[in-house]
Amino acid sequence: MHIDFRRYFGYVGRNLRAGFAYFVLLTAVLTLLFVWYLLGSQVLEVMDFMGWVFYLTSCISHAACFALIPYLLYTLFIIIGVPRLARTLMSILATVLLIVGYINEQVYQIYRFHINGFVLNMVTGPSARQIFTFDWKLYLTYGLYTLLALALSIGAWWLVDKAMKQKRLKGKRIGTLVGILVGSTLFAHIYHIFASFYEKQSVIVSERLLPYYFPTTSYGLLTEQLHLTPPRHEAVDFGLNGGDMVYPLHPLDGDTARYNVLIILLDSWNSRALTASCMPNVYRYAQQNHWYRNHLSGSNGTRSGVFSLFFAISSYYWNIAESNHITPVIFDVARREGYTFRNYPGASQLDPPFGRVLFAKEKDVRIETPGNTVYDRDEQITKDFIADIRSQQRRGEPFFSFLFYDLPHSFEPSPHHAMPFQPAWQYADYSKLNNQLDPTPFWNLYRNTCYQADELIGQIFTALRETGLDQNTMVVITGDHAQEFNENQKNYWGHNSNFSRHQIMVPLIVHTPANTPQQFSHRTTHYDIVPTIMHTAMGVTNPPSDYSLGHLLTDTASRQWHVVGSELNYAFIIGGDTILEKSAEGGLQIYDAKMNRVTDYHINVAEFNQATQQLNRFMK
Repeated sequence: MHIDFRRYFGYVGRNLRAGFAYFVLLTAVLTLLFVWYLLGSQVLEVMDFMGWVFYLTSCISHAACFALIPYLLYTLFIIIGVPRLARTLMSILATVLLIVGYINEQVYQIYRFHINGFVLNMVTGPSARQIFTFDWKLYLTYGLYTLLALALSIGAWWLVDKAMKQKRLKGKRIGTLVGILVGSTLFAHIYHIFASFYEKQSVIVSERLLPYYFPTTSYGLLTEQLHLTPPRHEAVDFGLNGGDMVYPLHPLDGDTARYNVLIILLDSWNSRALTASCMPNVYRYAQQNHWYRNHLSGSNGTRSGVFSLFFAISSYYWNIAESNHITPVIFDVARREGYTFRNYPGASQLDPPFGRVLFAKEKDVRIETPGNTVYDRDEQITKDFIADIRSQQRRGEPFFSFLFYDLPHSFEPSPHHAMPFQPAWQYADYSKLNNQLDPTPFWNLYRNTCYQADELIGQIFTALRETGLDQNTMVVITGDHAQEFNENQKNYWGHNSNFSRHQIMVPLIVHTPANTPQQFSHRTTHYDIVPTIMHTAMGVTNPPSDYSLGHLLTDTASRQWHVVGSELNYAFIIGGDTILEKSAEGGLQIYDAKMNRVTDYHINVAEFNQATQQLNRFMK
């Protein structure tokens, strides 16, 4: 059998050029659709020239990524010699992209997130009609749009064929078009690195409009390699005009401050470590005060966990708060009431960069502590805090202090201090972790770090008693998130990998001078901590719903549909600690409390709507 390769490659080349022309047209139409996303949103109010340049290049780049999918399939069918099927398939996929792109804009307007597993689960579930109920006018609108998308997808081939006949798709023109696509992609990502670092509002806000668009960031490169300094912001009252975020919903009222505030956070704190043998000082303190034994963080990672604690809302709002320079309302109240704020970080707060988001309006806030080892730094913040409260006591000014211990997170206990739990690993050998591993030596290594952190925290308790400040200071002790040691036998270790209680459940101890020892078993969350501090220590009289997704800690109201995670990867924790998780890619995974997959799950539409309304309560 003789094959005419010259004729074959000529046929392939012509069809690939035609397909490329169709790919460019589809990219252009999708780009216009993405631009329409912006024109129909409130983000338009904050756009400037460079914001527009970034958004347009991002639209071109992102549209090309979507259009590339049908083009690659088209190319495959051209190579195997079925051009008619290739054109038909590309037209169908183009139509689907245009329809899904249009529907996605509608979903975003309702839920402030793009089409994902939650939406698909509801569409395919038995209760779909409870939420997707349209009258005939809406059906007509969607029908007409579908016909328009189909007409554009089919009609585009007419333009392509005309261009091919007129021989307009020559090498130079193709090179120019490829250059535009590649150049747009490079510009959008490189510009975003600097724009996100310098918190350019028009860029950070507009990027969220594009579905599953992940532009590049590199805080470490800019700070460590280029030695650039992140911006700081003066104390500005944004009131109710924080871009597309309203936080708080109403001005905060109240009387004068009652107590100093001390928040002690332990990074990666596993609740099982809070025992009389492992952490005797904190355990004794817990028994003497309010001990909340069913407490969930707002995330399974540091950045989102700390955000959820101080903002009292989900880290779902991180980018909005960052771009609008919105800081926690508790700090606004603290400034108003004359508190002196001090931050004592055991580890650098440059990366993850929650320090600059939380403390953007605070002057001269320390975000790093010198020291050769983790223990040295944690010991230093302990000494610094004790020295500061002694001088603070002499001045008589109220203080708001935040200590963040890193020892439990580090797995690096000091060899010069007690390590009572043996046998223990010398260091965290992650290469040994597997589902069959006996976790005891690894767990003992972790417990030794907790034991040493407890000794340091015990010094703080002693200093508060000796100065008498325990009589006018509210103390909160908790973790940013938990640390898993394969408790569920699913080979999960550490954090940031699932939303089971072993990665989000942390101890919580609260001391106020009026406390009597009491243990609580009802569910509480990080969203409850700031409302309790503001109400108890600062005299704020607003209901927590004005500035929080939580309640007062002593309120036994349901915390059903507790949201955890970040804007990209988040989950709702519902009855029986069932986990409804939306991945960064948009899929929906359902797990029970022990991380077993739940199949054939259909979301309760009414409850989901109520939960998303609560989640989006601070959106403008």
